[in-house]
Amino acid sequence: MTSPEPERPRVPPTETPPAEGSTSAGISHAEPRRAWGPVPLTLIMLVVALVAIGLLAMAVALMI
Repeated sequence: MTSPEPERPRVPPTETPPAEGSTSAGISHAEPRRAWGPVPLTLIMLVVALVAIGLLAMAVALMI
């Protein structure tokens, strides 16, 4: 029985390339922030609170 993928010819080992010399240098451009800032989080929490208050008000109005 043959394997579905034939064996590839082996590549002889060669010398590995030298490491980059400037990896310890700083970045050349500013990267954008990856976390949420305080203003967007505050606005989202405000919208969530308003929706929750509205739902509670509708539930109270239905009970009356």
